[in-house]
Amino acid sequence: MSLVLLTVPGLARGQTSDPVLNSRAADKQIRRLRFEGNDYFSDKELTEAISFSSNRWLGQKLLGKEAVWFSRDAYQMNVRELQHFYQSEGFLNVEIGEPQIRLKRKGRKIELTFRLTENEAVRIDSLRFVGPNAAINEEEQNLLQDGQKSLEALPGSRFRDALIWNDQETLTMDLINKGHAYAAARPLIELDTAHHQANIDWELEPGPLCYFGDISIEGQERTPEHLIRKQLALEKGQVYSRAALNRSQQQIYQLGTFRIASIKAQLSRNQKDSIPVRISLTEAPRTSTRVGVGYGREDKFRTFVDFRILNFPGGARRLNLYAKHSALEPYRFEARLTQPAVFSPNSTLELAPSVKKQKEAGYELFAYGSTLGLLQRLSNQLNVSLSLYYENVNLDTTSVARTVEDAEVLKNYSKGGLAGGLLFDSSQPRFDPARGWVVALNAKSNSQLLPGKYSFFKYQLEVKHYQQIAEPLIMAMRARYGGIRPGQSRGPVPVEERFFAGGSRSVRGWARQQLGPIDDEGVPLGGNTLIEVSLEPRLRLFGPLSLVVFADAGNVWPQLSNFSLQDLRFSAGGGLRFSTPIGPVGIDLARPVADSDSKWQLHFNIGHAF
Repeated sequence: MSLVLLTVPGLARGQTSDPVLNSRAADKQIRRLRFEGNDYFSDKELTEAISFSSNRWLGQKLLGKEAVWFSRDAYQMNVRELQHFYQSEGFLNVEIGEPQIRLKRKGRKIELTFRLTENEAVRIDSLRFVGPNAAINEEEQNLLQDGQKSLEALPGSRFRDALIWNDQETLTMDLINKGHAYAAARPLIELDTAHHQANIDWELEPGPLCYFGDISIEGQERTPEHLIRKQLALEKGQVYSRAALNRSQQQIYQLGTFRIASIKAQLSRNQKDSIPVRISLTEAPRTSTRVGVGYGREDKFRTFVDFRILNFPGGARRLNLYAKHSALEPYRFEARLTQPAVFSPNSTLELAPSVKKQKEAGYELFAYGSTLGLLQRLSNQLNVSLSLYYENVNLDTTSVARTVEDAEVLKNYSKGGLAGGLLFDSSQPRFDPARGWVVALNAKSNSQLLPGKYSFFKYQLEVKHYQQIAEPLIMAMRARYGGIRPGQSRGPVPVEERFFAGGSRSVRGWARQQLGPIDDEGVPLGGNTLIEVSLEPRLRLFGPLSLVVFADAGNVWPQLSNFSLQDLRFSAGGGLRFSTPIGPVGIDLARPVADSDSKWQLHFNIGHAF
């Protein structure tokens, strides 16, 4: 490989000499891009801000990237892009010196280095609110001083264009949601270049206080209009609010009967204080069918069919008929009748009878029953549920894992009681989260309200956290705890209600249900106490492909009194993920760590393990 260093003398602020560019560097591919003198921003951030990019052989061959060619005009354009990026980030006096160009690959390609002097950044010195409405200005100033104003460009922070635009949107929306439908917020910026300071005056023009006028609805055919109006978070004469419009749209969609719900406020040029609202709806097809097939390490071939009927038998009710087959569930049939907006716009009532055949390593059973559940949406991130359930179980006692005498194990029994749940989910994006929390708490009390042989209280808490460490690296963490307390009879807990560990979504160094107590024949017994902890860095490689490594720990204990951290079992491994529009598809390979059981486990997944 040949390497020639070109030092171009006498260049400043991105200017370069034509003879060098034309004779040595012009019309050559850029193989590598570098930056010198960039203390505040990484090479990756600067590369994303300009048109030039590195052009490696791997990127061209595997990812189909096009070659990037060097020319004088292209270089000057990239210098302007770099200057614009720095100035938008508050570095108004950035200097871009002469480039360094190395010829590589026997002069066929070049390595280009931008030489930067960032200089001191401009910082915000003061912030005030001005405008025609003195009361609003004073209110905003007080909120800011009390720390109740969620602005980003605050005194002491670096002046950045993006923060100014964000604050402009925030201030404008605050005024709109307080009834000022025609509000505007404009930044008046005074720049002190000598001291590298900026003073910001926000000019607030609220306009008139407005109210909702007439509300018209069109496009509905099967859904009664009174149900639609019940979902609205606004009414005629109410103070205008954009948030009320958005919440109304969301609650109309929660009915589940509309494909499109458009809500528009009819603003006028002469700024009338009474604002009509027009709601345009497009209903979804009355019937629809979803079919899915797949394959997994644990459930083998699986398939399902979901047939949905809207407005059944009228109103906004919907009926789902669901059938599923897999190795773990040879068959499952379920009918789910849903009544949205039963008590409030955000409450849903569901009746779900079902029949199923379940086949696990520790037991086989046939069961039928029904659940009546109420789901209440408290916010976009928080939901609670409460349900009554009944289930009749026919257990295959020849395969059941048991911890009691045969005489105490019933072949046929019923279960019934009350179950509740709480779910907080702030993770984003939905199918491949990179940030946020998921907290799920579930509990059920069996044979408390309804008669039954087995009395117990079961609860489970799961916490998941996702944090982006760097642009390609996400740290995912999970902790899970579960417990079962037998009732006053202190009898056995049904095997299908016990906790099991091991598998593709548990401690991955063990096969499904193989971690925990087993009988003399190696059949999993399950237990009344469970702990699982997982740590999984996820690194995006290129395109849709990602690499994960993970460490899992956990175990199952027969009773809470048997619990000991010394009994925790550990496993580690790694895998690959391929992103799709419905989430990642992946493969994991794991084995126990410092354990007498040293078998490797292979898992196929649709979606992340957690």
